[in-house]
Amino acid sequence: MNRLWLLVCPLIFIGCARDVRDPFELAPSTPYASWTPMKGNALVSSKYCKTMLPPSFNTSELSLAELLDIALQNNPTTKQTWAQARASAAEYGVSLSPFYPDIQFSSFFYRQRAGFPETGIPTATPGAPTTLSSGSGTTSSVTESYFSEGGPDVILSYTLFDFGQRTAASTAAREALYYADLSHNQQIQYVLQTVMSDYYNYLYQMAVQTADEANLKNAEMALDAANEKFALGLAALGDVAQARTQFLQSKINLTSQKQQVENAFAQLAVDLGLPANVPFRVSPLPEQVVADPIIEDIDSLVAIAQTQRQDFLAAQADLRSKEASLLQSKRAILPTIDSQLSTGRYWYNKGLSEKVNHWTATVSLSFPIFSGYSFRNKIKNAEANVEMSKAQLMASELSLIQSVTTAHMGVKTSATNLVDTDEYLKAAELEFNIALTSYKVGTTTILDVLQAQSSLADARSKKADAQKNWFLSLADIAYATGSLCATPNEEAE
Repeated sequence: MNRLWLLVCPLIFIGCARDVRDPFELAPSTPYASWTPMKGNALVSSKYCKTMLPPSFNTSELSLAELLDIALQNNPTTKQTWAQARASAAEYGVSLSPFYPDIQFSSFFYRQRAGFPETGIPTATPGAPTTLSSGSGTTSSVTESYFSEGGPDVILSYTLFDFGQRTAASTAAREALYYADLSHNQQIQYVLQTVMSDYYNYLYQMAVQTADEANLKNAEMALDAANEKFALGLAALGDVAQARTQFLQSKINLTSQKQQVENAFAQLAVDLGLPANVPFRVSPLPEQVVADPIIEDIDSLVAIAQTQRQDFLAAQADLRSKEASLLQSKRAILPTIDSQLSTGRYWYNKGLSEKVNHWTATVSLSFPIFSGYSFRNKIKNAEANVEMSKAQLMASELSLIQSVTTAHMGVKTSATNLVDTDEYLKAAELEFNIALTSYKVGTTTILDVLQAQSSLADARSKKADAQKNWFLSLADIAYATGSLCATPNEEAE
């Protein structure tokens, strides 16, 4: 008996392992924290993680880094994936429970009142039990009796051997936990990429509004020049009509663009997890944007993405989880050896009790023979899930390569466009000034002015679009390679 306890006690102490006691330690610590398998959870950014909004929210312009901090704290999608990761962590903890003994306590109290018949010679003793006459000249009596029994039991159960069924189940749960953790990491990067995209889009819409305001001033200048020449009799009424048409068109464009600015601001607020009617200001783009398209070749970027893209790593974890589930299904038909030890002490009526504790030790062997093809169909289901995960992993890798390839080309294209649109804008401004001056002295027509004005408006729009695309291309290449925040491999190093 003592030797058996010496074998069981270490298992009980092992049951206090961290993974079983608090599986949430294997999940991200907060909705705005990335999961890292080596050194615990590390915050993507921590300056404003303790408060919902920074102190400078209503007093100064918010930088992109501050907007990202606010989004990571308030965006509801990361809270959802964080809760899913914690749920998977708890499920993994449950899957580890069969490795440890199951200890249960039970107790009972039993009280019985019963009557026992007795047969003998009739007596006339007063107060004797009730007697009944029988046909043979004897009498029968019923003697009442009370019996009590009670006491506690401690039952310890443990599976000694199951051909790796527990191991396969826990492996599947662990990989499912990794899938949830990595999916949460990917959601954080998606939020970062979304905020950056909508931040640059908002600034782009603001730049277009500024360009439309400048276009309106140019149209007003052309209209004033046409009115002056018409008043002097040097221009026809058609010049004034054409210039006024262009002026009104520029005014309508500016009004419509103001709505686009409001829409972009509302979308950015939603990305931050804030109501769209909460006012705040953001830092503008630098006046001079320099494009530096020096990046690694596509093959190197794809290799980086394969080690850092959290959705691709999550797809690998999902496949490993499905493979472990398949192994568990195959081993479920194998024998299982269980053991059980129970001990306790009972007390009876009249102060009687067992002198020593009673105990029972059992070792049992069980295995299924037939269960309506249940095990066979579970194996087929697990095999199908493995094939589906393989296809999803292949699709994830193809999507990864595609996104890296397009983002790589996008950086080069946007850098070239940024330089070209800058030259285009300078040329268009010069053309408009020359055309307006020439029109005032009578060497060109109003059509030349309006055409130059249209070219200038197009150049301003393209310049703003090129600046937006340059910054978006940098965000896209970082997102495509999984480099928007710290990765598990980087933390391990």
